[in-house]
Amino acid sequence: MPETDDPINMIPGRHLAARRGADAFIRALGGGRITLRIADPSAGDTNSQLGITPPTASDVQIAPAAVQPLPATADGTRQIQVMVSARGLQPIADSYGVTDIPGWLLGSQGVLYRGQLMPIKSVLSSSFAGADYLYLLIATK
Repeated sequence: MPETDDPINMIPGRHLAARRGADAFIRALGGGRITLRIADPSAGDTNSQLGITPPTASDVQIAPAAVQPLPATADGTRQIQVMVSARGLQPIADSYGVTDIPGWLLGSQGVLYRGQLMPIKSVLSSSFAGADYLYLLIATK
């Protein structure tokens, strides 16, 4: 059997297979959608700079996503684990001009889960062929 001219690590677009696989995996887990609350940029006026006018936020729906409750911490803090597809998150990040998605997620106000805002405490990204395909968020309340 002759060897191919292009080794597997040189095939363009090979990261897309990992993204499609992550989407399928999340959907197999009963994937639905989550709501991410993102603070809007400050208007730059004196009232917003002094904190007189409360900051506004936008709620963004992300799909596919799967949420799994985790055991409470020793002090009783509730935790959830959220798996988010990079394929579902990338267009939203692009619309906000974001290049560092994990940093952007950590800087957000948090995830809305069962009517409660849960701040994101950690973000892990899985990547293949130089592109992220899955994000794992841990949020607490």
